[in-house]
This record gives sequence, structure tokens and C-alpha cells, in this order.
Amino acid sequence: MVAAVIAAPTVLAGCTGIGGDDGGVTFRFANSPTALSLVRIADELGYWKDAGVKPEYVGPATSVPAVQLLDQNRVDIATGMFSNDIDGKVKGFKFTAIASSMLDLPDQPHMAYFTKAGSPITKTNLKAIEGKTVGLGPGKNSCTDLVIKRYLKKNGVDLNKVKFLELKPELIAPAIERGEVDLGVFHPPLVGVLLSKPDKFKQVFTSFDDWGPLGGQAPFVASNTWLQKHPDAAREFVGIIGKTANWANAHPKESAEIAGKTTGYPVEQTTNWHYAPNALLDKASLALWWDLVKDTGTPLPGSDKLKPEDIATNAFNPYATSADLLDHQDENTTVLPGFRNKGVFKTPLVDIATAEK
Repeated sequence: MVAAVIAAPTVLAGCTGIGGDDGGVTFRFANSPTALSLVRIADELGYWKDAGVKPEYVGPATSVPAVQLLDQNRVDIATGMFSNDIDGKVKGFKFTAIASSMLDLPDQPHMAYFTKAGSPITKTNLKAIEGKTVGLGPGKNSCTDLVIKRYLKKNGVDLNKVKFLELKPELIAPAIERGEVDLGVFHPPLVGVLLSKPDKFKQVFTSFDDWGPLGGQAPFVASNTWLQKHPDAAREFVGIIGKTANWANAHPKESAEIAGKTTGYPVEQTTNWHYAPNALLDKASLALWWDLVKDTGTPLPGSDKLKPEDIATNAFNPYATSADLLDHQDENTTVLPGFRNKGVFKTPLVDIATAEK
């Protein structure tokens, strides 16, 4: 589902993220063979080759939130759903969200929901899911858990009459074919794989139908320790992520082919996400997670006292004009022609003595 939250038993192993053999700074990043990642797309495009910061892939990780891996000093940078970031702050984990990730478009959704071809479950007949089983990825308060429940609830479905079964993402489609699951939750690249098989699967609706264009944010988060040691490398990292996001949005077909190549799925069947331009973070797409968890999840005590600015900053983004979050992604709809600052901004979230004033 996301690069840092992977249902696999292997323990993380890798380098320390202090420096590469060529003198550059490395960052430990949890790698899954079947997960989409702007870090890996940037690798395929050669963006890390001559950079002063480079990924050191470790893992795969156990199925724990990205921020927990950061707190345990097992990775330096990760990506995961913002609901877990909120929980991590409540628990006192030392990390900061530094770059945005995916948004939603009608034809490039964060998630899509499929049934078996010929199923009576449709967008206008969601009550038909009552008494049946929904297959979703692992993780309480995750996007797969929260969005489907809120959407069904909005459409009059009694959630107490639906069985929600947590499965590894790659196991949900076979379960639908066998009749063990009636509706499944899917992310790219599997969305494209299922769309290519209309004789077997039917797309019923997407996450865009619930949360619109702002949904899906799983920002890149970094440990404060790494950020304090390597602020300039962090700025270069965010710049490369923004450059990669802009390229992927401008080349959806080619980025989907890279998604297939890096995940092992047939390139002609895969789909990719749409990303926030310039990797800039905003308040609105992060704030929606509080409502999501409150509506259908389990908020941790104290989470209501937090706000996006307590977790995320644009201080390391070379496209930013200040450390402040944008109010909304409506302010960030075009690709910026170049960097708009000369160094890291000061931020109360990370103590960096060399930050730009």
C-alpha cells in the first residue's frame, strides 16, 4: 500500500543513513517489491545518480506505521497515511512531515473498489453489501479502513451488517474470484490490473467519490534526528520528490509503465497515482484525516488538540516561499519553473541551527 507499511515478516536491515561511499548523504527507506514510490520512480529516472542525497533501500518492513519505524531508528525517511502521523505525534515520536504525496483525480484515484463481474453491488445499490464481506488492506485507521466505511455509512449502509476482512493487498482479488470477498479495496498499481480484466472484475466506485481531489495524502516523513544532521540533504530530497511528482503528473502513461516495472506487474496493465505538484504540503488535505478518524475510526486521546502545522512543514521544500503550509492545494495547481528559495527555512518542528532566517 505504501512504501513503509508492508505486511511482511522480514526484519529491516540496512546501512545507518549517515553517508554513502561517495561522500553523499544516504537515507534509509523501507522498500517493498510491490509498492509504488516516488523514491523508486526517481531512481528509474536517474535523479539520485548525481545528487548529494541517495536512498538506501532496507526491508521490507513489518506491518507497523511508518512513524514507528522512524522512532525505532530503523528508517530515516518513510511515507504513510497521515492518520498514523497524528497518532505518532500523540505518542511522542520525533518526526516531521516534509513533502506531500498523492492526491485524487477521477481517473487517477488513490483507491478504487471492485466486485466480481456481474455482482449486484453497484454505486447506486450499496445496501447490497449488507450481509457480505469487504476485503481491505491491513491497518486500523488506515485509508483502506476509514474511507470505505465512511462512504458506505454516507450511503445508508449499516456497518454492523458488513464483515470487514483484513488481507494482504495481493490476496484480495483472488478472494473476490473465489467468492470469499464481495467488495475489495485496491490501490495502484493493482487498480489498473483489475481494470484490464472486465470479464472478472467490476469497478464500483473510487475514493474520489468520498473525499474528492484532496484525499490520499501520505506525506513523506523524516526523523528529526536525520533532519537535524542533514538539513541540506533533506532539502535536496524534497526537491527531487517534487521534480519526480511533476514529471509523473505530466507523463501518466510513462509513470504507470515505471510503476509496473518497479512493482513487477505487467506494464500495460498498471496505473499510477496523481501527485501534489512541487511536493508542497497544505493544511486542507491533511486536516481531512481528523474528520475521517472521528467519523469511522478510533482517535487517540489528545489527537484533537493537534493541527497540521504541529506535524508538517514546507521548511525543507525548495519550491516554498516560507516554512508555512499552504492553506489548500488550490494554491498549488501548476508546476513551478524553478526553486523559489536558497536554503532551509526555520521551523519550530525541527531545531536546525543553520536554517535560513
